[in-house]
Amino acid sequence: MKTGLWSVVVMVAGFIGFLAGYSLSPMFEVGMIGGEPDQAGIKTEVDQDMQEYYSKLTGED
Repeated sequence: MKTGLWSVVVMVAGFIGFLAGYSLSPMFEVGMIGGEPDQAGIKTEVDQDMQEYYSKLTGED
């Protein structure tokens, strides 16, 4: 192959690798990839006061 074509292939592969690495890092951090299946996603604790506050905001009874 010509040198110019190899240069394009290397640049495209590097760019795709950068994008894949940039998008996969948050998934590893929250456990969507590589974690236990039942522990995927972000877990937050909401106490009773906060539940009442949000239910009043949405108009739920």
